[in-house]
Amino acid sequence: MILRIDPLAYLKAAGLVAVATVPAVILVVLTPLESVSAIYMLPGLVAAVWYGTGPAVAAALLGAVMTSLFYPPLFSVMVVRPSQIVDLVISLIVALTIGRLAGQLRAQMLRVREDERRVRQLYDLSSEIAGAADVAAIYNIVAAHMADAFEREVVLFAASEGQGWHAIRRSAAAVPATALIEAARQFAEGRGRPDSPDVSVADLPAGGRWLLCRLGRPGPLQAVLAVAMGSDSHDLSGEIVASARSILEEGARSLERLGLTRALEERQLRQRTDALRDILMESVSHELRTPLASILGSASVLSTAPAISSEPRLSDLSKAIASEAGRLDRRIQNLLDVTRIRAGALQPRFDEVDPADIVNGALDSTAERLAGRKVTLALARDLPFVRVDPVLVEQALINILENAAKFAPGDAPITISASERDGRLIIAVQDEGPGLDQHEAQQIFERFHRGERHADIAGGSGLGLAIAKTFVEANGGSIEPLSEGPGKGTTMRLWLPLAVLRAGEPDDD
Repeated sequence: MILRIDPLAYLKAAGLVAVATVPAVILVVLTPLESVSAIYMLPGLVAAVWYGTGPAVAAALLGAVMTSLFYPPLFSVMVVRPSQIVDLVISLIVALTIGRLAGQLRAQMLRVREDERRVRQLYDLSSEIAGAADVAAIYNIVAAHMADAFEREVVLFAASEGQGWHAIRRSAAAVPATALIEAARQFAEGRGRPDSPDVSVADLPAGGRWLLCRLGRPGPLQAVLAVAMGSDSHDLSGEIVASARSILEEGARSLERLGLTRALEERQLRQRTDALRDILMESVSHELRTPLASILGSASVLSTAPAISSEPRLSDLSKAIASEAGRLDRRIQNLLDVTRIRAGALQPRFDEVDPADIVNGALDSTAERLAGRKVTLALARDLPFVRVDPVLVEQALINILENAAKFAPGDAPITISASERDGRLIIAVQDEGPGLDQHEAQQIFERFHRGERHADIAGGSGLGLAIAKTFVEANGGSIEPLSEGPGKGTTMRLWLPLAVLRAGEPDDD
């Protein structure tokens, strides 16, 4: 830190010594005093309190010289008597000590006042930021506070996608805008290094010196503040940089809180949307099931009527109506089960079942859908039992098989495997369909989600895998999509909990 010397403070300290000379002369004339050294301690004390240690030391030295003038013979700098020498040395030591202590007390008092001022500024900054509605408002509040705190001009730069860096809070000074923007851009590009400082100084040939500060947490830099430094020192350990860091830290915390608040609001919005969607689906499903029951009953009666059963074409039509109506009824039932599971109104009926029965049941239900396809079954021997609701897990597997049949090419095989791993059972369905990229794998279980590539291949509501995930998780399991990328097929893997083997019970039938 560079020590600054204020000549005016030293002149004022000398003036105090001159003022103290007046009562010293009066006292010497009126009384037979041997020494006036005590009088000249006062200028040193006052100078320490008002101007600091340096002027106080100067006042003490000058006071010692002035004291020597009042020893006999008067107004002579000659000090000849030992008692005068001792008095002069002691008074000088006392004056220097008092001046130094008073100067230190003054420095501590100034630091306390500065800390109080910073706390008040940060409090005001926090109060204003608390009412900010967006990131741009926080940027402007931080820039305005830095300008007020330092009484300097502050320019704010922000990065916008596709447009580079631009000034939000512009400079009123005669500084080339392009030069300052270029300096801010170079500063932002250098922030990617781990050892890069959070502040820097730019010396512009025609625009003076600017302190550049990052605004925001580590990561992609989105805003840079430029503080006009003028001709001041750019020592980065100075008070101005410490104050700038305090303000920037408060701004960064507010930006972080704003992000968390937005995430929380978006999550609450999604929850409310899901709740309304569940209510709508349950209501619509109930309304659909009443006429659907009539269609199923009528199709069953028609298929057994002599006039229809004797006619092959009409018999096939009535069976097709019954089959499709049954499939529609199961889908509606699945939607109702999902909404009830999410609402906690439907609890799985757990049972210890052989996973091979679940796989075979799902294959039977999808036999028509998988007709003409090569389906490979690769179940490990002696598979352990799982403890699940077989109806729900089987329906989840049906949805996955139908999904594979829908999106994989007609001549592409589908492989179903089952094995035990890490204390759980895995049922995997592998197809050679369009595969998934990373983003699609993250979105595939979202309700009503339809990827652009997959929507072009086949239709659908985007509910099948969401229902499968809900059913599997309700049974304490999990489901995950695996794919090496677009065009490389997909493997849907179900993890199911094993049945607990009771003591004394054989582990097989």
